[in-house]
Order: sequence, then structure tokens, then C-alpha cells
Amino acid sequence: MSPPVNPSSSPAPVEKRPELDDAPPLLGSWRNIYLLVVGVFVLFVVLSAALTWVYS
Repeated sequence: MSPPVNPSSSPAPVEKRPELDDAPPLLGSWRNIYLLVVGVFVLFVVLSAALTWVYS
């Protein structure tokens, strides 16, 4: 059985962490980093498909 919950107690206050709102040091925004990752993935898939087609 769980202990009773005291309704007057509130959770600990959430600390603000301004460093989490900073822009990444590379490419200026997280959107650009995600686009780079997706672009590299697509490049690898296309390259793998091309190599498979050429050598099969």
C-alpha cells in the first residue's frame, strides 16, 4: 500500500537552465542540424542502393 499523499506539499520548483535555450555551435539552429542528419542519411541510402545496383 502506498503512503498517503499530503495535498499541501507542492513539488520542488523547476530550475531555469538558460544554457538549454542557446543555439548550437554548429549551423546556427537545431533545425539545420536535423536537416543535415537527414540529408546525410538519404545520401548514404542512395549511395548504398547505387553500389548494390552496380555490383549485383
